[in-house]
Amino acid sequence: MITKSYIQKNLDTLDKLYIDAKSAAKGLLYSKLAILELCGWIEESMDTVVRICAHRTIKDKSIWRDFEKTVIKKTWGFEYDDDFKKMLIQIIGRIGIIKLERKIDQKKFQALLATLETLKTYRNNEAHTHIKGTTKRLDAPSATKANFIIIYEGLKDIDDKLRTLGY
Repeated sequence: MITKSYIQKNLDTLDKLYIDAKSAAKGLLYSKLAILELCGWIEESMDTVVRICAHRTIKDKSIWRDFEKTVIKKTWGFEYDDDFKKMLIQIIGRIGIIKLERKIDQKKFQALLATLETLKTYRNNEAHTHIKGTTKRLDAPSATKANFIIIYEGLKDIDDKLRTLGY
């Protein structure tokens, strides 16, 4: 199950701090932290979906430990195709992915893919730079909160459909 209460609370806090910020530099820092916080949550949530699916599917503990070590722990990103889908294929196979992608709500799925792509660009820029002044522009935490809802809805739909399909 994907939990959202902690990330929602963190993003709400960062949004309030952003609104109350006394300088543009502080606002940028809160915006950057909101983006990085959301991206961390996405990675953890994808791992959780895969981990729970694997627990339902893999009954042998040694195989489970090997899967955790060689698949989940070796995946660091949150791109759909390169990270999440690859992990799921290791459990449910390519045919399972085809079935899953046919079942999921296509509107939510397309919104998820677009939002992940946008966040990937933001995250890569922000994770490899520091704020040198106040001329930089970042989305306010409120925009990151809106992205969170899109991501949450998409991941929840995938998780629900995995369960429906028996994975």
